[in-house]
Amino acid sequence: MTIKDLKQAIQESSFSMYEEYINSLILPSIEIVKNNSEIKIASSKLGGIPDIPSDFECPQHKYGYYRFIAQFNLKDISQPFSHLPKEGLLSIFIADDEEGENFWGDDGYAKVYFFDDESILNPCTNQYFSNQPSISIDLKTSIDIPFRNELLKKNPLNISQLDELSYDIMEKLDKKLNYLLGYPLYSSLAYDPRPDEDWTSLLTLSSIEELNWCWHDGDFLMLFIEKEKLKQNDFSYIKSDAG
Repeated sequence: MTIKDLKQAIQESSFSMYEEYINSLILPSIEIVKNNSEIKIASSKLGGIPDIPSDFECPQHKYGYYRFIAQFNLKDISQPFSHLPKEGLLSIFIADDEEGENFWGDDGYAKVYFFDDESILNPCTNQYFSNQPSISIDLKTSIDIPFRNELLKKNPLNISQLDELSYDIMEKLDKKLNYLLGYPLYSSLAYDPRPDEDWTSLLTLSSIEELNWCWHDGDFLMLFIEKEKLKQNDFSYIKSDAG
């Protein structure tokens, strides 16, 4: 989604008079787009085996190892982007377990690691991470706007306009279901899942059968980070939700 695309969609809608308000809601986003490229060491990907430094200890919880779900090589972002480091690898793990003992709202459910030197990375040799399906991805700079009333501040739109914004406009703009930053995307929640106004979305992922991902009966996994921590490239404390 580009600002040009959004502007055109607004002008063709029933609430063009609110264009200034909708423009005020825009947040930067990075779309995660599947490609057919060969997956190499430090490639951006969903699933698979994590690429880690030799001295890195894969995180564990009470019931076993955290599950690796994604890594993002920040050099792959399609255009310069001020909200993240220009290079390095973000590696994402969640406390998933077969018995469902860990809950996605638990503190520490998600862990994010930042490796600033990709030359020291190699595939993890821990047998737990072997034979995991993976998807090669591109990272495309984009923008995002809220699609649910819970995410809107000082909302001047009526119910029919909200429905149009949520469905017609977003469909026209081909909103991606997997992305970094932006606003959280959810199906079944009736509240803003961000912890408070000092937090922002870091990652939104849809359920993907190919990767055996099923968040909250087929919905979305959302990770959040404090805005100040994001500015400092500090990914040590992450909160999460699903729905």
